[in-house]
Amino acid sequence: MSVVIKVARTAKELDDVFKLRYDVYVREKQRFSSNDIESRLSQRIVDQFDSIPGVANIIAYENNIPIACLRVNKDSEIGLPSDMYFDFSKIRSNVADSLVNKTEHIIISPVFVSGGMLVIGKKWRNRRTVIYALFKIAFGIMHSLGATHVLATVSESSKSLYGRIGFEEMDKPEWNEAVKDMMIPMLAPFDKVFKWAFGDDKQSINPFWLDNFSGRFERLLLSTGEVLFKQNDPGGNAYAIDDGWISISQKDHTGNEMVLSNLSKGDLFGELAVFDSEPRSATATAITNVELIVIQREKLLTMVKKNPEQMGELLQHFSKRLREMDAMTMVRTFSPQKARVKYALNRLWVASEPDSKQPDVRIAKVGPKQIAKSACVREDEVIEALEIEKAKGNLEYTKSIVRFLVLPTTNDIGLLEFDEP
Repeated sequence: MSVVIKVARTAKELDDVFKLRYDVYVREKQRFSSNDIESRLSQRIVDQFDSIPGVANIIAYENNIPIACLRVNKDSEIGLPSDMYFDFSKIRSNVADSLVNKTEHIIISPVFVSGGMLVIGKKWRNRRTVIYALFKIAFGIMHSLGATHVLATVSESSKSLYGRIGFEEMDKPEWNEAVKDMMIPMLAPFDKVFKWAFGDDKQSINPFWLDNFSGRFERLLLSTGEVLFKQNDPGGNAYAIDDGWISISQKDHTGNEMVLSNLSKGDLFGELAVFDSEPRSATATAITNVELIVIQREKLLTMVKKNPEQMGELLQHFSKRLREMDAMTMVRTFSPQKARVKYALNRLWVASEPDSKQPDVRIAKVGPKQIAKSACVREDEVIEALEIEKAKGNLEYTKSIVRFLVLPTTNDIGLLEFDEP
Protein backbone atom coordinates (compact mmCIF):
# COMPACT_ATOMS: atom_id res chain seq x y z
CA MET A 1 0.00 0.00 0.00
CA SER A 2 1.32 3.44 -0.90
CA VAL A 3 2.28 5.98 1.77
CA VAL A 4 1.67 9.71 1.25
CA ILE A 5 3.73 12.27 3.21
CA LYS A 6 2.61 15.90 3.13
CA VAL A 7 2.50 19.18 5.01
CA ALA A 8 -0.74 19.25 7.02
CA ARG A 9 -2.83 22.12 5.65
CA THR A 10 -6.48 21.29 6.28
CA ALA A 11 -8.25 21.27 9.64
CA LYS A 12 -8.61 17.48 9.45
CA GLU A 13 -4.92 16.92 8.67
CA LEU A 14 -3.86 19.10 11.60
CA ASP A 15 -6.32 17.35 13.89
CA ASP A 16 -4.88 14.01 12.76
CA VAL A 17 -1.43 15.29 13.81
CA PHE A 18 -2.61 16.31 17.27
CA LYS A 19 -4.51 13.04 17.85
CA LEU A 20 -1.59 10.92 16.64
CA ARG A 21 0.71 12.67 19.12
CA TYR A 22 -1.71 11.81 21.93
CA ASP A 23 -2.15 8.19 20.83
CA VAL A 24 1.60 7.54 20.80
CA TYR A 25 2.95 9.79 23.54
CA VAL A 26 0.18 9.39 26.13
CA ARG A 27 -1.73 6.20 25.43
CA GLU A 28 1.21 4.08 24.31
CA LYS A 29 4.27 5.59 26.02
CA GLN A 30 2.57 7.12 29.07
CA ARG A 31 4.18 10.53 28.58
CA PHE A 32 2.69 13.97 29.24
CA SER A 33 -0.03 12.19 31.22
CA SER A 34 0.64 13.44 34.74
CA ASN A 35 0.56 17.21 34.25
CA ASP A 36 -1.42 17.97 31.11
CA ILE A 37 -5.09 17.76 32.02
CA GLU A 38 -6.21 19.66 28.93
CA SER A 39 -4.54 17.14 26.63
CA ARG A 40 -6.19 14.25 28.46
CA LEU A 41 -9.62 15.79 28.14
CA SER A 42 -9.28 16.58 24.44
CA GLN A 43 -7.17 13.49 23.65
CA ARG A 44 -4.92 15.72 21.59
CA ILE A 45 -1.47 17.24 22.19
CA VAL A 46 -1.23 20.88 21.09
CA ASP A 47 1.03 23.64 22.39
CA GLN A 48 1.88 27.28 21.67
CA PHE A 49 4.42 26.30 19.02
CA ASP A 50 1.64 24.93 16.80
CA SER A 51 0.16 28.39 16.28
CA ILE A 52 3.12 30.75 15.72
CA PRO A 53 4.31 31.90 12.25
CA GLY A 54 6.80 29.60 10.55
CA VAL A 55 5.38 26.34 11.89
CA ALA A 56 4.81 23.34 9.62
CA ASN A 57 3.41 19.97 10.68
CA ILE A 58 4.21 17.08 8.36
CA ILE A 59 2.01 13.99 8.36
CA ALA A 60 2.20 10.57 6.72
CA TYR A 61 -0.83 8.50 5.72
CA GLU A 62 -1.16 4.90 4.66
CA ASN A 63 -4.57 4.15 3.17
CA ASN A 64 -5.83 7.42 4.72
CA ILE A 65 -4.71 6.30 8.20
CA PRO A 66 -2.28 8.74 9.91
CA ILE A 67 0.90 6.83 10.76
CA ALA A 68 3.62 9.41 11.50
CA CYS A 69 4.19 13.14 11.93
CA LEU A 70 6.96 15.70 12.55
CA ARG A 71 6.93 19.42 13.36
CA VAL A 72 9.20 22.18 12.00
CA ASN A 73 9.51 25.57 13.74
CA LYS A 74 11.48 28.71 12.92
CA ASP A 75 13.03 30.67 15.79
CA SER A 76 10.80 33.42 17.20
CA GLU A 77 10.46 35.71 20.20
CA ILE A 78 9.32 32.78 22.33
CA GLY A 79 12.20 30.60 21.18
CA LEU A 80 11.93 27.07 19.87
CA PRO A 81 10.24 23.95 21.33
CA SER A 82 13.72 22.55 22.07
CA ASP A 83 14.34 25.45 24.49
CA MET A 84 11.58 24.11 26.76
CA TYR A 85 13.69 21.09 27.66
CA PHE A 86 17.25 22.42 27.59
CA ASP A 87 19.06 25.75 27.89
CA PHE A 88 20.56 26.28 24.43
CA SER A 89 21.75 29.85 25.13
CA LYS A 90 25.45 28.91 25.32
CA ILE A 91 25.17 26.75 22.20
CA ARG A 92 23.42 29.56 20.34
CA SER A 93 26.15 31.99 21.39
CA ASN A 94 28.93 29.64 20.24
CA VAL A 95 27.23 29.20 16.86
CA ALA A 96 26.91 32.98 16.44
CA ASP A 97 30.61 33.45 17.26
CA SER A 98 31.59 30.78 14.73
CA LEU A 99 29.84 32.70 11.95
CA VAL A 100 31.84 35.89 12.50
CA ASN A 101 34.60 36.44 9.95
CA LYS A 102 36.99 38.60 11.93
CA THR A 103 39.40 39.02 9.01
CA GLU A 104 36.82 40.52 6.65
CA HIS A 105 34.63 41.95 9.45
CA ILE A 106 31.59 40.02 8.24
CA ILE A 107 28.89 39.02 10.70
CA ILE A 108 26.33 36.42 9.65
CA SER A 109 23.32 36.05 11.89
CA PRO A 110 22.40 32.41 12.49
CA VAL A 111 18.88 31.27 11.67
CA PHE A 112 17.82 28.52 14.05
CA VAL A 113 15.03 26.07 13.34
CA SER A 114 13.89 22.93 15.12
CA GLY A 115 12.54 19.58 14.10
CA GLY A 116 10.62 17.78 16.81
CA MET A 117 7.39 16.16 17.98
CA LEU A 118 8.46 13.13 15.94
CA VAL A 119 5.71 10.53 16.23
CA ILE A 120 5.67 7.14 14.49
CA GLY A 121 2.94 4.57 14.93
CA LYS A 122 4.18 1.31 16.40
CA LYS A 123 3.40 -0.72 13.28
CA TRP A 124 5.53 1.54 11.08
CA ARG A 125 8.62 2.12 13.26
CA ASN A 126 10.69 -0.33 11.27
CA ARG A 127 9.80 1.47 8.02
CA ARG A 128 12.89 3.65 7.79
CA THR A 129 11.80 5.02 4.42
CA VAL A 130 8.76 6.66 6.08
CA ILE A 131 10.91 8.31 8.75
CA TYR A 132 13.47 9.55 6.25
CA ALA A 133 10.76 10.92 3.94
CA LEU A 134 9.40 12.95 6.87
CA PHE A 135 12.83 14.44 7.46
CA LYS A 136 13.41 15.17 3.76
CA ILE A 137 10.26 17.27 3.60
CA ALA A 138 11.26 18.92 6.90
CA PHE A 139 14.70 19.87 5.57
CA GLY A 140 13.13 21.20 2.38
CA ILE A 141 10.93 23.47 4.49
CA MET A 142 13.94 24.56 6.56
CA HIS A 143 15.76 25.38 3.32
CA SER A 144 12.93 27.75 2.34
CA LEU A 145 13.15 29.35 5.82
CA GLY A 146 16.84 30.16 5.31
CA ALA A 147 18.00 27.91 8.15
CA THR A 148 21.66 27.80 9.17
CA HIS A 149 21.35 25.44 12.16
CA VAL A 150 18.85 22.92 13.48
CA LEU A 151 18.21 22.41 17.20
CA ALA A 152 16.53 19.32 18.62
CA THR A 153 15.91 17.82 22.04
CA VAL A 154 15.29 14.14 21.49
CA SER A 155 14.64 11.09 23.60
CA GLU A 156 17.57 8.80 24.21
CA SER A 157 15.93 6.10 22.07
CA SER A 158 15.98 8.44 19.03
CA LYS A 159 19.61 9.52 19.43
CA SER A 160 21.05 7.13 16.83
CA LEU A 161 18.40 8.11 14.26
CA TYR A 162 19.24 11.81 14.55
CA GLY A 163 22.96 10.97 14.57
CA ARG A 164 22.71 9.20 11.21
CA ILE A 165 21.07 12.27 9.72
CA GLY A 166 23.84 14.65 10.85
CA PHE A 167 23.03 15.78 14.41
CA GLU A 168 25.60 15.84 17.21
CA GLU A 169 25.04 15.54 20.97
CA MET A 170 25.69 18.81 22.78
CA ASP A 171 25.42 17.60 26.40
CA LYS A 172 24.68 14.58 28.54
CA PRO A 173 21.15 13.12 28.67
CA GLU A 174 18.90 14.56 31.38
CA TRP A 175 15.70 13.19 32.86
CA ASN A 176 12.65 15.33 32.05
CA GLU A 177 9.72 14.74 34.36
CA ALA A 178 7.12 16.31 32.04
CA VAL A 179 8.11 14.06 29.16
CA LYS A 180 9.05 11.18 31.47
CA ASP A 181 12.13 10.32 29.44
CA MET A 182 15.85 10.95 29.16
CA MET A 183 16.29 13.91 26.79
CA ILE A 184 19.42 14.83 24.79
CA PRO A 185 20.18 18.28 23.30
CA MET A 186 21.40 17.97 19.71
CA LEU A 187 22.59 20.38 17.01
CA ALA A 188 23.21 20.09 13.27
CA PRO A 189 24.61 22.63 10.79
CA PHE A 190 21.89 22.92 8.20
CA ASP A 191 24.16 22.33 5.22
CA LYS A 192 25.06 18.94 6.73
CA VAL A 193 21.48 17.68 7.06
CA PHE A 194 20.50 19.22 3.72
CA LYS A 195 23.33 17.30 2.08
CA TRP A 196 22.05 14.11 3.73
CA ALA A 197 18.57 14.77 2.31
CA PHE A 198 19.39 16.20 -1.12
CA GLY A 199 23.12 15.72 -1.75
CA ASP A 200 22.73 13.28 -4.64
CA ASP A 201 19.70 15.14 -5.97
CA LYS A 202 21.75 18.31 -6.36
CA GLN A 203 23.85 16.43 -8.91
CA SER A 204 21.02 14.63 -10.72
CA ILE A 205 18.03 17.00 -10.52
CA ASN A 206 17.96 20.42 -12.13
CA PRO A 207 18.25 23.07 -9.36
CA PHE A 208 14.99 24.52 -10.66
CA TRP A 209 13.10 21.52 -9.27
CA LEU A 210 15.15 21.19 -6.08
CA ASP A 211 14.95 24.86 -5.08
CA ASN A 212 11.24 25.15 -5.74
CA PHE A 213 9.83 21.79 -4.69
CA SER A 214 12.09 20.22 -2.04
CA GLY A 215 9.79 21.28 0.78
CA ARG A 216 6.54 22.25 -0.93
CA PHE A 217 5.24 19.04 -2.38
CA GLU A 218 4.11 15.67 -1.12
CA ARG A 219 6.22 12.54 -1.13
CA LEU A 220 4.84 9.18 -2.16
CA LEU A 221 6.24 5.77 -1.23
CA LEU A 222 5.34 2.83 -3.49
CA SER A 223 5.99 -0.87 -3.04
CA THR A 224 7.47 -3.12 -5.72
CA GLY A 225 4.90 -3.86 -8.43
CA GLU A 226 2.53 -1.07 -7.38
CA VAL A 227 0.96 0.89 -10.25
CA LEU A 228 1.14 4.67 -9.85
CA PHE A 229 -1.17 5.42 -12.77
CA LYS A 230 -2.51 3.52 -15.76
CA GLN A 231 -2.69 4.37 -19.43
CA ASN A 232 -5.82 6.47 -20.09
CA ASP A 233 -6.17 7.50 -16.43
CA PRO A 234 -6.91 11.22 -15.91
CA GLY A 235 -3.70 13.25 -15.69
CA GLY A 236 -2.85 15.81 -13.04
CA ASN A 237 0.49 15.56 -11.24
CA ALA A 238 4.09 15.18 -12.34
CA TYR A 239 6.61 13.11 -10.38
CA ALA A 240 10.35 13.22 -9.65
CA ILE A 241 12.05 10.00 -8.53
CA ASP A 242 14.05 10.39 -5.32
CA ASP A 243 14.82 6.68 -4.92
CA GLY A 244 14.07 3.45 -6.77
CA TRP A 245 12.97 2.57 -10.32
CA ILE A 246 9.78 3.24 -12.29
CA SER A 247 8.81 1.50 -15.53
CA ILE A 248 6.88 3.55 -18.11
CA SER A 249 4.97 1.23 -20.46
CA GLN A 250 2.35 1.53 -23.17
CA LYS A 251 -0.09 -0.88 -24.82
CA ASP A 252 -0.89 -0.67 -28.52
CA HIS A 253 -4.33 -1.26 -30.06
CA THR A 254 -3.71 -5.03 -30.09
CA GLY A 255 -2.89 -5.14 -26.37
CA ASN A 256 0.85 -5.71 -26.74
CA GLU A 257 2.83 -3.97 -23.98
CA MET A 258 5.99 -2.01 -24.73
CA VAL A 259 8.27 -0.48 -22.10
CA LEU A 260 9.07 3.07 -23.16
CA SER A 261 11.67 3.66 -20.46
CA ASN A 262 12.97 2.53 -17.09
CA LEU A 263 13.49 5.60 -14.91
CA SER A 264 15.56 6.05 -11.77
CA LYS A 265 16.72 8.67 -9.28
CA GLY A 266 16.51 12.22 -10.60
CA ASP A 267 14.15 11.45 -13.48
CA LEU A 268 10.97 13.47 -13.97
CA PHE A 269 7.88 11.96 -15.59
CA GLY A 270 4.18 12.63 -16.09
CA GLU A 271 4.95 16.32 -16.54
CA LEU A 272 2.80 16.85 -19.64
CA ALA A 273 -0.26 16.27 -17.46
CA VAL A 274 0.62 19.50 -15.65
CA PHE A 275 -0.14 21.54 -18.78
CA ASP A 276 -3.07 19.73 -20.34
CA SER A 277 -6.08 17.73 -19.24
CA GLU A 278 -5.44 14.79 -21.56
CA PRO A 279 -5.52 11.22 -20.19
CA ARG A 280 -2.25 9.48 -19.34
CA SER A 281 -0.54 8.14 -22.45
CA ALA A 282 1.30 5.37 -20.56
CA THR A 283 1.34 3.29 -17.37
CA ALA A 284 3.82 3.92 -14.54
CA THR A 285 4.75 0.91 -12.37
CA ALA A 286 7.22 0.61 -9.48
CA ILE A 287 9.96 -1.89 -10.40
CA THR A 288 11.42 -1.60 -6.89
CA ASN A 289 10.38 0.20 -3.71
CA VAL A 290 10.15 3.82 -4.85
CA GLU A 291 10.12 7.27 -3.24
CA LEU A 292 8.60 10.02 -5.37
CA ILE A 293 8.27 13.78 -5.08
CA VAL A 294 4.75 14.69 -6.20
CA ILE A 295 4.72 17.91 -8.24
CA GLN A 296 1.14 19.11 -8.05
CA ARG A 297 -0.33 20.87 -11.06
CA GLU A 298 -1.95 23.78 -9.22
CA LYS A 299 1.17 24.64 -7.23
CA LEU A 300 3.47 24.41 -10.24
CA LEU A 301 1.28 26.67 -12.37
CA THR A 302 0.91 29.18 -9.52
CA MET A 303 4.68 29.26 -9.06
CA VAL A 304 5.32 29.79 -12.79
CA LYS A 305 2.74 32.60 -12.91
CA LYS A 306 4.53 34.37 -10.05
CA ASN A 307 7.95 33.82 -11.66
CA PRO A 308 7.49 33.77 -15.48
CA GLU A 309 11.26 33.58 -16.06
CA GLN A 310 11.17 30.02 -14.73
CA MET A 311 9.15 28.93 -17.75
CA GLY A 312 12.45 28.73 -19.62
CA GLU A 313 13.60 25.94 -17.30
CA LEU A 314 10.46 23.96 -18.07
CA LEU A 315 10.85 24.42 -21.83
CA GLN A 316 14.47 23.21 -21.67
CA HIS A 317 13.35 20.09 -19.85
CA PHE A 318 10.55 19.36 -22.32
CA SER A 319 12.80 19.85 -25.37
CA LYS A 320 15.30 17.37 -23.94
CA ARG A 321 12.55 14.80 -23.37
CA LEU A 322 11.25 15.23 -26.93
CA ARG A 323 14.74 14.64 -28.38
CA GLU A 324 15.06 11.45 -26.31
CA MET A 325 11.67 10.21 -27.52
CA ASP A 326 12.57 10.95 -31.16
CA ALA A 327 15.82 8.98 -30.87
CA MET A 328 14.02 6.04 -29.25
CA THR A 329 11.36 6.01 -31.98
CA MET A 330 14.01 6.00 -34.73
CA VAL A 331 15.87 3.06 -33.17
CA ARG A 332 12.71 0.99 -32.69
CA THR A 333 11.42 1.71 -36.18
CA PHE A 334 14.53 1.26 -38.32
CA SER A 335 17.18 -0.64 -36.30
CA PRO A 336 17.73 -4.41 -36.30
CA GLN A 337 17.10 -6.35 -33.09
CA LYS A 338 20.73 -6.35 -31.88
CA ALA A 339 20.87 -2.55 -32.25
CA ARG A 340 17.67 -2.23 -30.24
CA VAL A 341 19.14 -4.27 -27.39
CA LYS A 342 22.30 -2.19 -27.50
CA TYR A 343 20.30 1.01 -27.39
CA ALA A 344 18.26 -0.28 -24.43
CA LEU A 345 21.48 -1.17 -22.55
CA ASN A 346 22.82 2.26 -23.42
CA ARG A 347 19.81 3.97 -21.82
CA LEU A 348 19.98 1.58 -18.87
CA TRP A 349 23.60 2.49 -18.14
CA VAL A 350 22.76 6.21 -18.22
CA ALA A 351 19.98 5.61 -15.67
CA SER A 352 22.09 3.35 -13.43
CA GLU A 353 23.51 4.49 -10.10
CA PRO A 354 26.99 4.02 -8.56
CA ASP A 355 27.32 1.16 -6.10
CA SER A 356 27.74 2.62 -2.59
CA LYS A 357 30.50 0.08 -1.82
CA GLN A 358 32.19 0.15 -5.24
CA PRO A 359 31.87 3.61 -6.86
CA ASP A 360 33.33 2.35 -10.16
CA VAL A 361 30.48 -0.16 -10.47
CA ARG A 362 27.03 1.02 -11.56
CA ILE A 363 23.79 -0.77 -10.72
CA ALA A 364 20.48 -0.82 -12.58
CA LYS A 365 17.64 -2.56 -10.75
CA VAL A 366 16.17 -3.93 -13.97
CA GLY A 367 16.40 -7.45 -15.38
CA PRO A 368 16.28 -9.05 -18.86
CA LYS A 369 12.47 -9.11 -18.96
CA GLN A 370 12.22 -5.33 -18.53
CA ILE A 371 15.05 -4.71 -21.01
CA ALA A 372 13.30 -6.91 -23.59
CA LYS A 373 10.10 -4.88 -23.31
CA SER A 374 12.09 -1.67 -23.63
CA ALA A 375 13.90 -2.90 -26.76
CA CYS A 376 10.81 -4.55 -28.29
CA VAL A 377 12.62 -7.88 -28.68
CA ARG A 378 12.39 -11.35 -27.14
CA GLU A 379 13.83 -11.92 -23.66
CA ASP A 380 16.18 -14.66 -24.93
CA GLU A 381 17.79 -12.14 -27.31
CA VAL A 382 18.49 -9.81 -24.39
CA ILE A 383 19.98 -12.67 -22.37
CA GLU A 384 22.22 -13.56 -25.33
CA ALA A 385 23.51 -9.96 -25.48
CA LEU A 386 24.01 -9.84 -21.71
CA GLU A 387 25.93 -13.14 -21.78
CA ILE A 388 28.29 -11.75 -24.43
CA GLU A 389 29.02 -8.67 -22.32
CA LYS A 390 29.32 -10.84 -19.21
CA ALA A 391 31.91 -13.06 -20.93
CA LYS A 392 33.92 -9.92 -21.75
CA GLY A 393 33.85 -8.93 -18.08
CA ASN A 394 31.78 -5.84 -18.79
CA LEU A 395 28.78 -6.65 -16.62
CA GLU A 396 27.00 -9.12 -14.36
CA TYR A 397 23.26 -9.67 -14.15
CA THR A 398 20.41 -11.50 -12.42
CA LYS A 399 16.67 -11.58 -13.04
CA SER A 400 16.28 -8.19 -11.40
CA ILE A 401 19.66 -6.39 -11.49
CA VAL A 402 22.35 -5.45 -14.01
CA ARG A 403 25.78 -4.49 -12.63
CA PHE A 404 27.98 -2.55 -15.06
CA LEU A 405 31.63 -3.27 -14.22
CA VAL A 406 33.43 -1.02 -16.71
CA LEU A 407 33.00 2.50 -18.00
CA PRO A 408 31.67 2.56 -21.59
CA THR A 409 32.88 5.00 -24.24
CA THR A 410 30.82 6.88 -26.83
CA ASN A 411 31.04 5.80 -30.47
CA ASP A 412 30.71 8.01 -33.53
CA ILE A 413 26.91 7.81 -33.57
CA GLY A 414 26.48 8.67 -29.89
CA LEU A 415 25.88 5.20 -28.46
CA LEU A 416 27.87 3.92 -25.49
CA GLU A 417 30.27 1.04 -26.14
CA PHE A 418 32.06 -1.06 -23.56
CA ASP A 419 35.84 -1.22 -23.63
CA GLU A 420 37.44 -4.61 -23.98
CA PRO A 421 38.76 -5.85 -20.63
